[in-house]
Amino acid sequence: MGIEDKVLKKLDFPKVLERLAEYCLLPRAKELAEGLTPKVDWEGVRLGLQETNEGKNLLRGNSLFSVRGAKEIRPYLERCLRGGIIHGEELLEVRDTLRVGRKLKQYFQESQAEFPGLWEITLSMESQKPLEDEISRCITEDGKVADSASSELAELRRAIYRLQNRIRESLEGTLRNPAYQKMLQDPIITQRSDRYVIPIKQEYRSVFPGIVHDQSASGATLFIEPMPVVHLGNELREVVLKEQREVQRILQMLSAQIEARAEAVADLHEALAKLDFVLAKANLSITMNAGEPELVPNQQLKLVQARHPLISGTVVPLSVELGIEFDTLVVTGPNTGGKTVALKVVGLMAAMTQSGLHIPAESDSRMGIFSQIFADIGDEQSVEQSLSTFSGHMKNIVDIIQRSDERSLVLLDEVGAGTDPTEGAALAMGILEELHSRGCRTVSTTHYGALKTFAYETPRVKNASVEFDTETLRPTYRLLIGIPGKSNAFTIARRLGLSEQVLERANTFVTEREMQVADLIENLGETHREIELEKQKAESGRQALEQQAKALEEKSQRLDEDYELLMTLAKEEAGELVREAKREAEAIIAELKEALKKENKQQQDIEKARQGFRRVSNKLEKGRTTEHTGGGLKPDQIKPGQTVMMTKLRQKGQVLKLPNASGEVLVQAGIMKVMVPLTELKLTREEKPTPPRSSRKGNSLGLQKAEEIRSEIDLRGMLVEQGTEVLDKFLDDAVLGGVGQVYVIHGKGTGAMRTGIQDFLRGHPHVRSYRLGEYGEGDSGVTVVELK
Repeated sequence: MGIEDKVLKKLDFPKVLERLAEYCLLPRAKELAEGLTPKVDWEGVRLGLQETNEGKNLLRGNSLFSVRGAKEIRPYLERCLRGGIIHGEELLEVRDTLRVGRKLKQYFQESQAEFPGLWEITLSMESQKPLEDEISRCITEDGKVADSASSELAELRRAIYRLQNRIRESLEGTLRNPAYQKMLQDPIITQRSDRYVIPIKQEYRSVFPGIVHDQSASGATLFIEPMPVVHLGNELREVVLKEQREVQRILQMLSAQIEARAEAVADLHEALAKLDFVLAKANLSITMNAGEPELVPNQQLKLVQARHPLISGTVVPLSVELGIEFDTLVVTGPNTGGKTVALKVVGLMAAMTQSGLHIPAESDSRMGIFSQIFADIGDEQSVEQSLSTFSGHMKNIVDIIQRSDERSLVLLDEVGAGTDPTEGAALAMGILEELHSRGCRTVSTTHYGALKTFAYETPRVKNASVEFDTETLRPTYRLLIGIPGKSNAFTIARRLGLSEQVLERANTFVTEREMQVADLIENLGETHREIELEKQKAESGRQALEQQAKALEEKSQRLDEDYELLMTLAKEEAGELVREAKREAEAIIAELKEALKKENKQQQDIEKARQGFRRVSNKLEKGRTTEHTGGGLKPDQIKPGQTVMMTKLRQKGQVLKLPNASGEVLVQAGIMKVMVPLTELKLTREEKPTPPRSSRKGNSLGLQKAEEIRSEIDLRGMLVEQGTEVLDKFLDDAVLGGVGQVYVIHGKGTGAMRTGIQDFLRGHPHVRSYRLGEYGEGDSGVTVVELK
């Protein structure tokens, strides 16, 4: 079972595929895009969406990634298989395609954990490095067979060069001969029919020995090959023919090698086309600002802020669900209100999802898999088939009812239209009830008021309407679920100038019940608009609160950073005091040892050393922030997680471990963990302990930069001076964020921007090295910079 082409055409699906094909580089990939059809198996859809998602992530990291360089080589392979020869430039295209395939497979092999779906595509690629090298050895970059292709070809071309030189020397001697000066039309050497000749005046034909190969248009000049070089010309011709045969032999040899590997080369080309196709899907997703929907196994859909992918400009998004709380949706409202567009969006989102394409909707949208999608949209009138509008619709609906089941999605536009309103409404209710009883997921548009009552009274059937502004007489294109729409015929007629007398007479033909229903619908619409207004106010208030909370969080973070900086400075200052005291103590001990050696001054020197120790003790006391004011805590008063005050440091901390045998407690203060004696601690008045701060917070600025900085910068369109200023700041941010390699996009153009950027990078203190981009990185339009 599948989805028919005529249904997809009604949903504008082929136009989406046309846009998709525009992003393909290879003709084979365009064929895949144009032939894309929705799948009905859950696993196939999942894999298709996964490939698109991986391609999108790949392009986010490297927007220039592509299969550029690969060519359409299928005609060459077919010619080889028929025994034909591939020529020089065609061989280069085969080589380039093989090279791109080999490099892409190597790339995805290194990134297979990140892109498993794309790695799966490249598994069929076999490296053809020997064939690449052989083509590069035999063919020059301008498509000619190289001298190094074979030793015989090299010798033949040397012989041709020698013979050409001998012929030229002989002809130059003839031109310099005084006996022939008056016979020459021009003193030049030229070629006619691959023979070297000189222009001789017509009247000297009989006296100049040689063979005539051509004549000027006027007949006044003859192009004659002098007799002394005829023999050399014949020899040259023979060697040229041998050289041509050797060239053909080399091309035949290379073509035979490609023929022997034709199947592997064809598989590589097909894999490249599939990769190109996946990248085209990813590019389309980025262009449409689309995303991957959540895939669910049952037949349901929930679209959040969905947009028709072919409508440009400002689009009113559509939010709708089906198969969750209700299975059938009846959409009413005035003409040009957007009912048919809503139908197409629902069907198109389902078809795109099942084709592995991302949908232009919010990320919390979810889609099920439908085995069939049926659509009866548009005027089915056909003169050739003698079908009226009603007959055309009925023919489609009969087919839909016969083939639909609980896994089907049915879209009906103006069901029951084209006949008597009373009978048409009854017939529409019968059709919808039959589809509903089969378990189909159905969306139908109508103008019949009876269907509104049917939707209200039938379980799991829901009313919906497209909103209409009676003040401006224009639709808002918003879909309102749960509220039936009204035609607004009287309101529109009054605004357009229809007299009150006619309107009053028209009102007499409307029953009281119909008026009550119309008033009820209008009241429901007003109530719904009031609820929406209140929701918008609540949403605005919530956003304001979130902004305030974010500002407070940022302020708290800045305070924490300032605190940690002060603590670091204090720690460094305390460490310097300790080191200075230690140096003085060591000097005093050295003096003391020296004094002990001197018997006659022993007591005097000992007293001097004691005074030195007292000086050190006094200096240490002055370096302390506060005097000892311990709280006299006992070991049983300390508990892990408790908040205490360190009296000497005047800082709060959190107890991490109970006192050890020496009466010291492990306390964390900010990023520091210190052992503090019990005598230097006292309890605080806080009731709840503060959790220990993460030691990573000290690097919050670097982490923030690392999260914000991108790995590429686009300088296209800037002047060189402006581009270097922007690049300088970008490199600072990249180094602060810990980025090791960045891509500078400057484009190809005249090369002025590339030269200016590379001159700037050459002396930059952050730059370790730089190079031009390779295949898949942007070639010479990108410079890859490795940072220190």
